[in-house]
Amino acid sequence: MGVKAERVALGMVLGVAAALWGWALARPLQPYYAAAVHSMSHDVSAFFFAGFDPAGVVTVDKPPLAFWTQTLGVAVFGFHPWAIALIQVIEGVAAVFVLHRVVRRWAGPRTALLAAALFALTPITAAINRDNLPDTLLVLLLLLAAYCVTRALENPRWLVWAGVFVGLGFLTKMLAAWIVLPGLALAYFVAAPGSRGRRLAWIGLAGVVTLVVSLAWPVVVTLWPGAKPFVGSTTDGSVWQLAFGYNGVTRLVGGSTGIGGGYGATVGAALGGGPGPLRLFDAEVGGQIAWLLPLALVSLVVAACRARGAAPHVRAGWALWGGWLVVGAAVFSFTGGIFHAYYTAELAPAIAALAASGLVTAWRSPVRFALPAAVVGTALLAYVLLSRTPDWLPWLRYTILALALLAVVAALLRAPRVTAVVALVAIVAGPAAFVVDTAVRPVSVLETADPEAGPPSTAALHTIVGINTGQGAEAGYVRFIDSAYQLSAGQREVLAYAQASTAEITLAIEGGTYGADPFLLNTDARVAPLGGYLGFDPAPPAADLPRWVSAGRLRFVLLPQVFVDIGRGASKQRTAVAAATDAGELTRRVGWEAKHCRPVPPALIGPDAAGAGVLFDCGVRQ
Repeated sequence: MGVKAERVALGMVLGVAAALWGWALARPLQPYYAAAVHSMSHDVSAFFFAGFDPAGVVTVDKPPLAFWTQTLGVAVFGFHPWAIALIQVIEGVAAVFVLHRVVRRWAGPRTALLAAALFALTPITAAINRDNLPDTLLVLLLLLAAYCVTRALENPRWLVWAGVFVGLGFLTKMLAAWIVLPGLALAYFVAAPGSRGRRLAWIGLAGVVTLVVSLAWPVVVTLWPGAKPFVGSTTDGSVWQLAFGYNGVTRLVGGSTGIGGGYGATVGAALGGGPGPLRLFDAEVGGQIAWLLPLALVSLVVAACRARGAAPHVRAGWALWGGWLVVGAAVFSFTGGIFHAYYTAELAPAIAALAASGLVTAWRSPVRFALPAAVVGTALLAYVLLSRTPDWLPWLRYTILALALLAVVAALLRAPRVTAVVALVAIVAGPAAFVVDTAVRPVSVLETADPEAGPPSTAALHTIVGINTGQGAEAGYVRFIDSAYQLSAGQREVLAYAQASTAEITLAIEGGTYGADPFLLNTDARVAPLGGYLGFDPAPPAADLPRWVSAGRLRFVLLPQVFVDIGRGASKQRTAVAAATDAGELTRRVGWEAKHCRPVPPALIGPDAAGAGVLFDCGVRQ
């Protein structure tokens, strides 16, 4: 393949990826993180600490790097959801380009182009790149680390840069970034020149750099001498508990480390299926990532059997992608805590690279039926995955089987070009259909909390809601979350009433960030959630509320109507979240507010105020 033809083909792949991920750019995004970016774009302290609110009450549950890049987009274009989405698209397209460069150095231009195309057509990759989750930047940073490892085979100094990028990945999504470290280290160890001791020394140096970069921000946050927001989703405000508890042990093995740990242990498995060796193929996860997974694993096994006489850079490639995939698949298959199907987006580059190499190898193999066999196996898996949504494009799974059969016939007739074209269509038709559906299907705000590609899973949406209160309450909670990008007339009236106060926090929202989202996404007011993401954080603890009020930090607190409705039915109905989580601080705060603050009559606020909830005036005792 000529250089010009390769560039044109790569440009087409990148263009298709940009079109699919950028289609309908002005779409809903995860409101929790979008609201944080809005706050970060207005307040330096919120920017540094990844604060959710401009008043400095609480941070989000992730480190800041992904939101720093999104805030830069907002700084250029102003705050619009499409400005954040544009940054995600740019990072996603950049990841496809970097994957192409890594695979090209390992397996040549044809394999690189195929890997880039397969990566772009991975359903879960499309889902995260059309949302505002940190996973998009995480994947890009890990691919940059992989590129540095391939360059380190020629100059070991590049290995230090690999450590830098993995460290930046930690500042994007914490321990998830370290999953690739065994693969990166193994690739350098098995293929780099020099003695074993020298290679281990460079790996050790890169590990130290990874650790230093990873822990730089947490150390600064810990040692910060002045006021700072409470670290969200923790019990003690410690960034270390966030990194190694809530985003660490709680994700891996379950338990209740950090706020929401019990909740994660209860519903985490439902979001991505129960842990086990077949989790990546189950109903919740399979359609997102599993289409080419068997092909990638078989390619890896075959390569391992033939690795003895391979060139160093070839061994490095198989070790890199094999280690990346095997370790990542094991972690995501058996993790027993909080788990979402979109976590598997981290596996997509390795699956695409290994599957592409396997297909090219099968095409060149002296065994005539190697490629048709790979196609038939992949087509059968596609049939199984598509059968789980029988009412969605019911003809597609039969078409894929027919194409696979046609590829076999073409191979028997010794028509290599026809075999290649038909085989490729059969392989990508299923995941490509999921990706296109993701691009053109309207997405609700509720779905952005747990993005998935292809036909949506109703069961997953009900799990996200986390409500076990019957159809009426559940429907009310769904409407509550889906209204994040709209500020109702009643909410505007409540905010206008509260703005007469001189308190540092214009309006506090009880019960978590979802109630604060509409205010932060649609105004520049100093609105803050009490209790962090789900309302259970001690941010602040109930014991601190009198001091906040007396110091002039807080006066007005809004209890959203959805929680008022749930409270009225508490004797018969209860939330699954509250059942699985220590909601003590939320209960204590609401109890203090009800006892020591005066409910403001809706008639004093405005004609629509009653629909917004109960506004407490804590500056006036009952």
